[in-house]
Amino acid sequence: MRIAGKAGMHITQSTARGHEALAERRAEPMDVNGPEGARPETLLIVDDAPANLAVILAHLEDQGFEIAIAQDGEEALERAELLRPDLILLDVVLVPGIDGFETCRRLKASASTREIPVIFMTALADTADKVAGFEAGGVDYVTKPFQLDEVVARVRTHLAMHAMRRKIAAQNAQLQREIAMREQFESALRLAHGALEQRVAERTVELAAANVTLREESAERKRALAALGESQHLLRAVIDNSTAVIYVKDAAGRYVLINRHFERLFHVTEASVLGRTDDELFPPAQASAFRAHDRRVLDARTPLQAEELVMQDDGLHTYISIKCPLRDAADEPWAVCGISTDITERKRAEEEREALLAREQAAREKAEAADRLKDEFLATLSHELRTPLTSIVGWAQLLCTGTLDAGTMRRAFEAIERNSLAELQIVEDLLDVSAIVSGKMTLKAQPVCLASVLRAALDALTLAADAKGVSVSLSLNPEVGEVWGDGGRLQQVVWNLLGNAVKFTPPGGRVAVSLDKVGATAQIRVSDTGEGISAEFLPLVFERFRQADSSIQRRRGGLGLGLSIVRHLVELHGGAVRAESGGPGQGATF
Repeated sequence: MRIAGKAGMHITQSTARGHEALAERRAEPMDVNGPEGARPETLLIVDDAPANLAVILAHLEDQGFEIAIAQDGEEALERAELLRPDLILLDVVLVPGIDGFETCRRLKASASTREIPVIFMTALADTADKVAGFEAGGVDYVTKPFQLDEVVARVRTHLAMHAMRRKIAAQNAQLQREIAMREQFESALRLAHGALEQRVAERTVELAAANVTLREESAERKRALAALGESQHLLRAVIDNSTAVIYVKDAAGRYVLINRHFERLFHVTEASVLGRTDDELFPPAQASAFRAHDRRVLDARTPLQAEELVMQDDGLHTYISIKCPLRDAADEPWAVCGISTDITERKRAEEEREALLAREQAAREKAEAADRLKDEFLATLSHELRTPLTSIVGWAQLLCTGTLDAGTMRRAFEAIERNSLAELQIVEDLLDVSAIVSGKMTLKAQPVCLASVLRAALDALTLAADAKGVSVSLSLNPEVGEVWGDGGRLQQVVWNLLGNAVKFTPPGGRVAVSLDKVGATAQIRVSDTGEGISAEFLPLVFERFRQADSSIQRRRGGLGLGLSIVRHLVELHGGAVRAESGGPGQGATF
């Protein structure tokens, strides 16, 4: 049955009638020694967010719990006083009014509610917040977003432990009363012992009756001890059937209890572990971490939650461990009780999710960069096509006037030819890139003399270099023979590298071209004393559409395709190309 909170929440029954009915059932005496399930266990859920309540409400009802709801701290205190629930699920952050920590402190300050176990619900992962919750009186945490099976498991565990504590306390109280009665009887018997001989005749019947009573009391004590043993057996069954690793270590770090899950994970028996320390069971680093956490619990006398790494058969696992001090009759901590839950899969899922997000972010950034490069390339292409066309159209219009002299006409035809060749080069570069991208570029392989290739490329660029005032030198190693390749494509490679060097070398600069033999390979080197390449741009120099200056108003033309074509042509020949530069103003070598 569900008892709702304030207006606005879903109400299955009338709030007042529902709480009164639930309070009446809660007020009915329940025999702690009676069978389990005499009445359903009642949970009070305190949360100001209906969405959070909806997540766990139906699931807990399906598990057979009676549910009461409060939406703030003051309402929670009223519900707790009225209903006396078996357990409270309390949100840390409550708006408005007092928060979860203060609500818990007030519950623990009230004699009627201090024994009710409180499990905090929170999205906070900070250890200080969790320690504050334990200091306020909480017994456990469940973390948002909820793992419903984990919530139910923790609720059932703490309900069982709370019920067991009440049952043991009641039985211990009964046993103490019986022991006190027997001690009083034995004391009276000792006082009467001195006069026993004189009164033996008249007291024979009374003593016989007293002996009967004593035997009955002894039998009752045995029954109480048997009941206590059953309670301990039940508690042990709960511990051994838990999916968490549960253990108790004394102040010296010696194990005094482990559960079955501990035995299964580490292939040990309880008998072989009791009396031993972490240093005897685990690698040094792990043992040191466990020992440090235990010492913090004993010194601070407060619970601690921490992540711990544990080596198992299939590798390193991550556990979330909750460790609490156990106190003796003098309220001194004598042992540490730990409950450790394996969160390896959850951590792995979180790491995979973060890696996926990182990959998605990188892919998005790469796509955005590709879009920017495309836009820059289209702008550059438009500029590179328009510039020679404008010159061609201008000279053609002048020729159409028929007023030009012979010298001017010659200049016009030369300009038209030069700009037409520039247009042709742009189109050929685009076609080459298209063939490379589609994988349709092929080589017409045959024996090729690299020395002839270098001379031909140098002859084609001599006029441009001379016009700019750039000196070009050529060094050929006669030991380099013919190679198997496409002569035209190899000349295109050298022409692009040499043209690039002349373009970026200022007047008075030098360009050096050399052909050498390195092992079983031929090496062509083109070096210049030009502008150089920055360290940031050097790794990108062979990528398509990449230029150090990508603006339309850059000082030199070009689509940024030449070096990309060079790389693909060299790789098609089974070779490799790289660029070196000391930085801006230091020249470059290919």
